[in-house]
Amino acid sequence: MDIFGRTSIPRIISLDYTGTQFEIYNKISRNYNYSFLFESLTGPEELSETSIMGFDPEYIVKGYYDKVVIESRDGTVETISTDEPLVVIKNLVHKTDDQTYRYLGGAVGIINYDAIRLWEKIPKNHSITEPIMEFGIYNDGILFDNKQKKSLYFYYTKNRVNEIKTSESKFGNFTLSEITTNLDEDEFSKIVQKAKKYIYDGDIFQVVLSRKFSFEANGDYLKVYQKLRSLNPSP
Repeated sequence: MDIFGRTSIPRIISLDYTGTQFEIYNKISRNYNYSFLFESLTGPEELSETSIMGFDPEYIVKGYYDKVVIESRDGTVETISTDEPLVVIKNLVHKTDDQTYRYLGGAVGIINYDAIRLWEKIPKNHSITEPIMEFGIYNDGILFDNKQKKSLYFYYTKNRVNEIKTSESKFGNFTLSEITTNLDEDEFSKIVQKAKKYIYDGDIFQVVLSRKFSFEANGDYLKVYQKLRSLNPSP
C-alpha cells in the first residue's frame, strides 16, 4: 500500500555502475545531505546477498513527544500534533508484498533513548528540546547484488535514476585530537576489583563496567568507515 492505503508495486531496473558497493556510495553520498549505506560484506547468505543505498529522501521526519515535523524534498514543512510519532512515520512508508529483496524502501534513521517515555511511565527529569527520533523516508534507492556484482535501482512513483548525482571517488583528510578518559587505569582497576568482590559475595551475578573516552574529530568521516569495514566486516 502507499501512504493512502493503496497497493504499491515497486519497479526495479538495472544500472550500469561499475565498482564496489562502497565505491558507488562514496561517489553518490557526497552530493546529498542525507544518505545511508547498509553494506553486507560477510555472514549468512540471506543477510549478505544485497547491500542497500539510499539518498535524498522524500521526507525528513522529526518526532517529538507531542508532534511530528515533516520536511518534504521540495522544502515544504508540515507539523502534525500527535503523541504517537511512530504511527505517523509508518503511514508515510510505501508498503509492498514484493519479497524479491529484503528492502524496497522504508524509514531509515534513529530513535533516541528518551523515546522510551512514549511507552513507559518514566519521570521526565530534564527538558528535551531536540527530537526524540528522526527518519528519512526513502521511497527509491539502489540495491547492490553481491552475488552477481551488479547494481539495481528501485522506485515506486517517480523514476529518478537520471537525476542521481555522482562525483569523483576520493577521500579528504581526517584529524583526531588527543583522547582523554574520565577514569585512569588505576581508578578503573579499583572499580573492577570491587565488582569482582560483589560477584564473589553473591550480591550480583553480572555487571557492565565502562570508561568514557572523549575526543574531537574533523574531516572526512567516510574515511573512518573505510577503515572500519576492512577491520570489522559485517552483514
